[in-house]
Amino acid sequence: MTEILKGKEQLEKRTLVVGLVGCLASGKTTLSNELGQRWGIMPIEEKYPDNPFLEKFYENPPEYSFRSQMNFLISKVEQLKNIDRNKVSLIDPSLDMDFIYARTHFKMGWMNENEWNLYQNVFFTLSGKEDLASPDMHVIVTADQVDLKKRIIDRGRKYEMWILKNYPEYLERLSESVQEWGSKNGNKSYIFIANTSAGGLTGDVNILANRVESHIRKEFGINGNFVLPEIKPLPIADNYDNYPGMSSESSRLKR
Repeated sequence: MTEILKGKEQLEKRTLVVGLVGCLASGKTTLSNELGQRWGIMPIEEKYPDNPFLEKFYENPPEYSFRSQMNFLISKVEQLKNIDRNKVSLIDPSLDMDFIYARTHFKMGWMNENEWNLYQNVFFTLSGKEDLASPDMHVIVTADQVDLKKRIIDRGRKYEMWILKNYPEYLERLSESVQEWGSKNGNKSYIFIANTSAGGLTGDVNILANRVESHIRKEFGINGNFVLPEIKPLPIADNYDNYPGMSSESSRLKR
């Protein structure tokens, strides 16, 4: 596991908001669940069951990508409007990940140019509203392509397997979009980059969570403008490689 932290020096007063971005099967939800358990909060997850286009998207991406992405975008904006500003928030994934997904879908040819332009207009209009909670820190969760594919195969979600079989280049393009976003936005907010592949330390989610918390204490602990999570170390958690991607029910439609 490796990590990089970049940041801006002046942030407005508020409770800490942490957003996660990362490729499919990178370990975002596994990490957010670990941090949420430590901090005594429920991560703000996407409302997958409420998206009527998601299942159809996995059956026919070019036909339903735009509608599915717009549904996720509008739903996420409503969630961010209703965040409790009196406590720490953990967003999995952040609104920026919605943009990353949409950008990748455009690159894949699943959105045409008119749809992509409309999506961008709506995204920047909605994301620019002052009443939305904006992450003070992003955690970019990455993994090697070999590990991403292995996790998808091991957890056996049919819709993910279908995407992997019919669009084998999707994972690589999504990973590239995540990396591009991180490079372009590193000077706008604090960014912690972590590789969950076993080629790092161990891939242990507990170690990864410890490092996230260490950087939070280092970068935000001296700043009196922030309400930080109450950090409670837990026993060693399951290894990513022992339970690859099993952050929720294996049959649950996600992305």
